[in-house]
Amino acid sequence: MTPESLRSLTRIAAGAVLVAIVVWLMMTLSTVATLLLTTLALAYILNPLVNWMTKIGFNRPVASGLIIIVGLLIINGAIFFFIPAVMKEVRAFLDVGPQYFAKVGEQIVKLAEWLGVNTPSDWNEVYLMVVERLRLLLPKMADPAAKIASTVFTSTIHIFSLVFYALLIPVFTYYLMVSFESIKSTIYDLIPPYTREPVVQRLRQIDTMMAGFVRGQLTICIILSVLYSLGFVIIGIDLPVVLGTLSGMLFIIPYVGTAFGIITGSIMALAKFGDFVHVAYVIGWITAVQLLEGYVLTPKIVGEAVGLHPVLYIVALMVGGTLMGFMGMLIAIPSAAIIRVLLMTLVDGYKRTYLYDDSVDGPEQL
Repeated sequence: MTPESLRSLTRIAAGAVLVAIVVWLMMTLSTVATLLLTTLALAYILNPLVNWMTKIGFNRPVASGLIIIVGLLIINGAIFFFIPAVMKEVRAFLDVGPQYFAKVGEQIVKLAEWLGVNTPSDWNEVYLMVVERLRLLLPKMADPAAKIASTVFTSTIHIFSLVFYALLIPVFTYYLMVSFESIKSTIYDLIPPYTREPVVQRLRQIDTMMAGFVRGQLTICIILSVLYSLGFVIIGIDLPVVLGTLSGMLFIIPYVGTAFGIITGSIMALAKFGDFVHVAYVIGWITAVQLLEGYVLTPKIVGEAVGLHPVLYIVALMVGGTLMGFMGMLIAIPSAAIIRVLLMTLVDGYKRTYLYDDSVDGPEQL
């Protein structure tokens, strides 16, 4: 083995060991790692705003503090104004909920009869069927219920822990925002000089991809929440703000928000008005908003340089959540962006080799 090959293998092994240590620490200290990743993500998202405020005369500590204060005021405003409005909608819906469920049941029975499916003759028969199923399930539920009761105390402690960590989020985010550029400089200095330029170039590609995707998706989610809610209010269905906001926020997962809006909005329209005209209104409004998102919002806000296909995005979230829970979902998209950039680098290197280009005389370094 040549000295150059040995040196390359040593570097690869050192990098693999470093990655393994980081992953092991993240899995061992999952709660702390989740807190740090959450605050780091917030600092990353807000860093351009801090940089802009420093350009107009604020220093980083003041700019970061103002952003945190404004963010907390927005959250408090949501708690004191948005949540009561949502609760008012929910209470109003609960008053008419039984009637709506009855209407939906009637429509389901009519549809089942039209399809030739046997249905119970009345709702009393359905009630008896449900009671019988519950009677059979109760003995099987005894053991899980006992386990749930035995973990109440532990769950209470976890709730207090979550509150404590939630209070730490703005504090950690503030310090990370203040030190964000210093952290970037430190990472830059730790990159070996012989590979610094190509690594920094790849990191810039990842940053461009992440910035366009994460910040852009969050902006689009807010816009869609407003548009969905406005449309549902105009159509006249119940829980318009709740359903509109959830549909918009769930757009962070491609296709899920749209499907949620269509399904829940259509059910509400059918339950309240008892016709398919208002269902068509709901579907038509969501379709119009989606066309606006696809042809105007996403190209203008996210741009074409992102390159994260929706299927890749969903798969990354599924894999991250399966392997490491919520923390895995936090690192899923950055990991997908890194993998995509690395694959692009490998493909570019492959195209410069004799395996792809017949004009190349021999193997070249990727």
